[in-house]
This record gives sequence, C-alpha cells and structure tokens, in this order.
Amino acid sequence: MKMRNKWRMLWCVCCAAILFAGCGGGKERKTQVGNSQGLPGELLLVVDEALWNTSARDSLESVLKGSVPGLPQNEPMFRMMRLFPENFSSRFGMMRNILEVRCDPKLEAVEMGVAYDVKARPQVCVGIKTPDAETLGRFVTENRETIVNLFLEGELRREASMLRKKYSKLVDDASREIFGCTVKVPSDIAKVKKGENFLWASTDRVEKDMNYVCYTIPLTGSRELFGGRWVALRDSAMKRNIPGSTPGQWMATVVEGNDTLVETRMVRLEDGRMVCEMRGLWEMHKGGIGGPFVSLAYPDSAHGRMWVTEGFVYSPRTEKRDLVRRMEAALRTFEKRF
Repeated sequence: MKMRNKWRMLWCVCCAAILFAGCGGGKERKTQVGNSQGLPGELLLVVDEALWNTSARDSLESVLKGSVPGLPQNEPMFRMMRLFPENFSSRFGMMRNILEVRCDPKLEAVEMGVAYDVKARPQVCVGIKTPDAETLGRFVTENRETIVNLFLEGELRREASMLRKKYSKLVDDASREIFGCTVKVPSDIAKVKKGENFLWASTDRVEKDMNYVCYTIPLTGSRELFGGRWVALRDSAMKRNIPGSTPGQWMATVVEGNDTLVETRMVRLEDGRMVCEMRGLWEMHKGGIGGPFVSLAYPDSAHGRMWVTEGFVYSPRTEKRDLVRRMEAALRTFEKRF
C-alpha cells in the first residue's frame, strides 16, 4: 500500500506540472472575469482549521515563507494571508494567488491540481487535498519546489505582461541597435551606456535602483558554463564596462574564499525556450556597495554565442525581492527580432 500511495502522489504532482506547462501563461477564457487583486508576491492560504492546528502548519509556512534565494538578507517567498474556509467570501476569490488546502479522510494519498483565471485575471489557484496532517506535511516538504514555482511563474508572467505594455523604449531601441533583439524593461530605466557588444541601462537612483545589462559570451554547454566559466566571463565584462567612481573599482561577483555565492540552473520559459539562469550577489570591488542580481543566458547557435541578460539592483535600506522579480520578468521578454 505504501508503494501504491507513493506512485499516486507522484502522479498527482506530474499532472499538476503538465497542467502548468500546458496553460501557456493563462489562455483566454470564454467567460469574462475581473482583474485580480493583491500586491506583488501576495498569496492567500485557505486551510482547514483542523490542519492548521497541527504540525502541517510548520510545513506550509516553511514552504510559503521560505527565504528567497540570491538575496543578501532573508525575505519570504510570498506575503502570506491565511483564512479558514468558512471565512472565504467572494471578495477573497479575486486574489491573484490562492492556495486551498483541505482534509478528506477518505483519500489514500495527497491530490493536487492547478487552475488559472478562475474568478479573476491573471490568477493562479492551487488546490491540495490530503487524508491527514502527517501526509500533508511530507507532501509539501518533498514538493516545495513544484508548489512554489506554480505561483512564482505566475508572478513573473504577470509582470512580463505588464512590461510589454509599458516599457523603456530607449532601452529597447538600444538593444535592437546593438544586438538585433528586443527587451521590455521598466519604463523608469532611462539612463543608457553602450559598449562593444555591451549595454548597461539604469534608473540611476540612490535607493531602489534597477539596472539592466546585456552582453555576449562564447557559446558553451551548461556544464562548463555552470562550472565557473560564466562567473569569470561576467566579471571580465563588468570590469571593462562598469567601473566605480574611483580608479581600481569595478563590479564583481561576490565570492567567499574560493567559492562564488551563485546558484545556477536550466529554466524552460513560457514560450518553450531553454535558458541558463544564474543568481547571486554583486559588489563594487573596493567600493563598499553591492546587492543581488539575476541573469539569463540565451543561446545563439547560428553565431556561436550566448546573449547574457542581467538585472541587478541596489537598495541598501529596503527589501529587494520585488525589485529582483521585476527585473527577472524583464529578462524573460528578451527576443531576437532580426
């Protein structure tokens, strides 16, 4: 029976992943729905009180309030609101992200599903049913990445959609000129510096400063790229093109001993493109400032190169999660046009 339950649980997770991949960013529904509500990163958890008052609460909070990777300080993955089902009125059904967790003792294993634009647009709704609290705790712990990514991908799609409607034409034009590619970055990024196969654009603020960078590197496999080559190429490009205010200063990737503090992985975008992702921390060498960055590398096999798009932020006195996510969404709008 244990083996049967294990395979059924795995099948439920796979079904959710297939539903997500097939959604294509939320296709148009025939019925009209209103605009979703909530702040960026906000998530509503609707959970049975009987489950909430068990150890499953710790598992749910660990997943939803877990720290965002690649930031210099701890920030939760989501701003979580919690309701019991009896308090879930129609106005809450308009929230942008909803996770509903219910207990059904008749089940043999956890069941999970996902739906989009149910009561509002854009909206991600994930439902989980569990036979008991212990099974739920194991499930959310083992599948935390799947659960988090369902909502995180929705956040990025939502932000990218807004950027395609309102973006910096100055940066888009510069990208077309240098790389023959379009990109939709926030409209307040209006300071541009052009280099040889290099573009740097910034809001040029002392707080909540957002920056976009694009450069090219030789085409290589992900194993070599993730083995440290990307960091070396990044540091070389930044040193040449983003100097500090005094001689001997330049942007560099943060290292600790002989190790770089970066996380890398392969990512499939909404349109099916596979890209290399790197996120970590940057610092101004001998400059005393720094912050988080995220990069996506797009292969261009026809020319034996990769386009590296990067968003980095500087905001020493504020939280940085939403700034980084906004830049990450902008990187996903990068497309070859010529």
